[in-house]
Order: sequence, then C-alpha cells, then structure tokens
Amino acid sequence: MGDPGSRGEVAMIDRRKRPPPEPEDEKRARRKKFRFRISLSLLSGLMLGLAFPPSSLGILACFALVPLLVVLADLEDAGSTLRYSYAAMLVFHAITLAWTGGFSHGNDPYMMIAGTVTIIAHPLFYFLPFGAYYWVKKSLGPHTALWAFPFLWLAYEYSHTLTEWSFPWLTLGNTQTFDLARMQIASFAGVWGLSFWIIVLNVLAFLLYSALACDRRLLGGGRAWAIAATLVIVFILPRVYGEHVLGQQAATAPPDTTRTFRVGIVQSNVDPWDKWSKLGSGYETVRLYLTMTGDLVRDAGHRVPNLVLWPETAIPYYALTDRNSLLRNELKNSIDALGVSVLTGLPHAVFYADSSRAPRSAKRDRITGERYDSFNAAAFFQPGIREVPWYGKMKMVPLAERVPYADWFTFADFLRWNVGIGGWQIGRDTAVFVHHATGARFSTVICYESVYPDFVAAFVRKGAEFLTIITIDSWWGRMSGAFQHQQFALLRAVENRRWIARCAVGGISCFIDPYGRAHDKTELFTAARIVGDIERSTELSFYSRHGDWLPAIAVILSGMFLAAGIGERFLQKKRNPLWQT
Repeated sequence: MGDPGSRGEVAMIDRRKRPPPEPEDEKRARRKKFRFRISLSLLSGLMLGLAFPPSSLGILACFALVPLLVVLADLEDAGSTLRYSYAAMLVFHAITLAWTGGFSHGNDPYMMIAGTVTIIAHPLFYFLPFGAYYWVKKSLGPHTALWAFPFLWLAYEYSHTLTEWSFPWLTLGNTQTFDLARMQIASFAGVWGLSFWIIVLNVLAFLLYSALACDRRLLGGGRAWAIAATLVIVFILPRVYGEHVLGQQAATAPPDTTRTFRVGIVQSNVDPWDKWSKLGSGYETVRLYLTMTGDLVRDAGHRVPNLVLWPETAIPYYALTDRNSLLRNELKNSIDALGVSVLTGLPHAVFYADSSRAPRSAKRDRITGERYDSFNAAAFFQPGIREVPWYGKMKMVPLAERVPYADWFTFADFLRWNVGIGGWQIGRDTAVFVHHATGARFSTVICYESVYPDFVAAFVRKGAEFLTIITIDSWWGRMSGAFQHQQFALLRAVENRRWIARCAVGGISCFIDPYGRAHDKTELFTAARIVGDIERSTELSFYSRHGDWLPAIAVILSGMFLAAGIGERFLQKKRNPLWQT
C-alpha cells in the first residue's frame, strides 16, 4: 500500500509547485489593459472600414492604423501581435466586404457561406505585414520597424495581386477615389503611390503621438515639432501636385475632334439569376439587348455611336461555337441590320479534339464526352465583318469563378458556384480589338479584372487607345460592392490617362475621363441607355510605361529589412549562446 506519510509529502510538494493565485488588483489591471488594447484595435478596423467607398471619408485611412500601432508598440510576443491585428482587420473586413455574401437579398446560400468565410478568413492574410513588422521590431528595434513598415505593407499589397488567390480589393489607395486632386499621383505611381502615402502618414502620426506622450510639456519638444511639420508637408504634397495637374489640364487646348470616338452603353437591368435558370431566358435576354440597342441607335439621331457595349455575359449561351452557328448567324444578321458594332460579354467554349491534351480542370460534355474549357469572354461583332474576335477573362474571383489552381486541386471542384458562372478557365492572353471603320484600338476588362492596376496597364502598353469595363454588379444588391467597384475604376483611368466606358448589367454604368471624373452615371437597378464621346489616346503615362515600379522597390527593401533581421539574430546568438528568441 505504501507509506501514507510519503503520499502526504508528495501532495505538499505539488501544492508548493502551483503558482500563487493572482492578486485581485493585478487581475483588474490586466483586464483593463486588455479592454484598452482591444478597443484601440477595433477603432483601427472601424476607421479603415469607414474610409472605403461608398463613404467619402478617405482621410480616415491616413490615421486609421495609429491606434493599432499604439497597441503593437507595447506587445512583446508574436501571438499577441497577430491576435490584436486580426481583431482590427476583422472589423475592417466586416464593414468593407459585407456585400460579398449577398445578405441583403439572400438569394444564394453558397454566396452567403462564401461571403462569411471571406470576411472571417481573409484577415489572416494580414499576418504577413504585421508578422513581418513584429519580426523587424524584435530583431532591429522599434524605430527601424517603423521605417520598414510602409515598405512591408506595400510589398504585401503587391504580393496579393500575383497568385490565383489574389484579392487586391482592399488596397488602401482605393480609399482616395473621392479626392480628385490627390488621385492624380496614380498616373506616376499607380494606386500603390496612394497606399504608400497613407502608410507613411500613419507612421508619422504615430511618431508624433509617441513624441507628445513622452514629453510632458503641452506642445512637446523640438522633435514633436519636426515630426508635425513633416506630417503636414507629406499630407499636402499630393494635393499640391494634383491641383497643378488639373490646372494644366483645364488650360490645354480642346480635344482633337478627329480622335473622338462615340460609345453607347446598354444597361438592361436583367436579373443575373433568372437569365441562367429560366428556360429560354437566354434568347429572350439577347432579344432585349437587340431591342434596346435599336432604340439607342434610333434615339441618337446624328449621334449614332461607333460602338455599343453590352455587359458581362449579356449573351448567356455559347454563341461563338460551331454547334450554335445558326444562333450566331442570326445574331450577326441582327447587328448588321442595326449598322453598329457591339462588344458583348458571353461564355465561350473551346473543345479539345484530343482529350488527353485537355487541362485537368477541363469540363466534360455530358452527351458526347468531349473535354472542353469554358471562358468568361467578350466578343466584338462588327457589321459586315465575318470574323468575331474574342477575349477570355484572365483574373478570376477565387472560388466564385474558379477554384484557385484547379488543374492541381481537381478534388476541390465541388466548390464551384453554379449560377451559370462556375469553373471558368483562365484566358490565354490580353487582347486589343480594332474598330475597322475608324481604326480605333481598344481593350476590355471583365468585372473583377478592373481592380488589378498593372494588368489593366498591360492593355494600354499593347496599344489600347481607350478601355471598356463590362461587369455584373447586381449580385450584391444595394450594398457597398457596386459602389466600390465603380469608384476603383476611376484609378485605372488616372493611372493610364485613358477614357473608360463602363457598362454594368444593373448599374453603375458611366464614362470616366483620364483624370478620374465620372460622367453620365446611371442609377443602380434601372434600365438605361447612354451615349458619350470619348477621346482616343496613344500617349503612355509614367505608370503605363513602367508599371509596378514602386511595389517592386518595396519588395526589395522589405527583403533587405527581413534579411537584416535574420542577420542580427544570428549575430546575437553567436555572441551569446544563451540568447533566447
């Protein structure tokens, strides 16, 4: 049975090993500190969310990260850094991306699940910039980390445009689309210039707060004054530059009328669910577009457009395939009779004669067994011209339009959104269409592609004299998604100094000039027809010519900061074998 005294002795030793209970005042202090930190973190998320369209409070982004930086400055471990940054980013996403689930109408359970997962999971991506900031702070010190932070953030935003998991919707520069003057720096540095400027302002504001907090005098010392002066200069510089650019533009000669190109836009307000699900609705939809185009041409009088835009998947069947040749010929005959060129969105299928050469993600025809790929495409119909060139969308919404890296992860094919748009293949190349009657060269981007800065600039470098955007923004109801998407297009116009004609199924359609002003904006969920004169251009802006030069620098410098941190930790271990990481 053993010695009872021994058991008592063991119990006494175990009790001695237990930590003493935490004093009540320390518990209260710890809870108070937690409430303070979480409140500041949530405040950062709230300010970031309110800085994005449709709110015009973009100035909030310039100081939104200051509360979170205050919290992070006081943390000594990676876990706490990531937890508080996640809390901030979760609130940010809940405000900015609430539209992704289509909760306002609840038409699609898959959409609601995917939207919820996006709001909860996507903030995890922000562990990259905040984790890198923590690493540099621990390795090289807090001041070096603050210098590195704008580059780390920009490198992260840029990296989030590169893979099939990319989602650059939340690029911080997108908050400035209501500030016409400041937005002009995008022609030089792209949206990245605005993001970098925002993060620099946040760092300077945090340094000013720190200087004032450390100096008990009312206005701080000389260091605080120096930081405040720098903050003011950095804040006003983009506006000074933008006002100068806009002033020069207003003083230039009138546009060359020989370069004028007239574009019509048809906004049908067709329900995006009905056109895929109702029997025969595809043909009814096409007849509606033909009727509205005929009305537009007739009402235009002497202002008949050179080109009419129909939105994304306006034709909801494979009109370009040989199997649908009769339907394609009927459509071409109707367009010939109208006497106007039409750019339209539509699905397009490419069949593989040898199924063994088909990608692993290719679909299989249920009747013939043939393998084929379907593309979310745009086709250009011109009166009297038999050839119909097409372009396949290259940037997909992850999961909603294509399972990322579907050729590798074919087992995840069940994740497709099956409202007529699941499982698209990635388009093969950028395309520039040529309008034979005038020689005008233009390109179109389809929906989500318009949030990729350098991708859009690639069309301009390839010779596009103006751009079009065709989209469906009706999935999201009257929530913020449609407003954000339209505002982001303003930056693409400024970056490339190109006119953009934007055609959305249920709005917002408009014309955007090369300085970011939207003209003839339509209302959401209305049927509309608009005609506008735009100007063709062959000049390349600095950004169009050089692309993502600023984030490339940020990636290099971020790598240098991280490498320096690794080197410093290695040296500390060499100097002190007992040094703890």
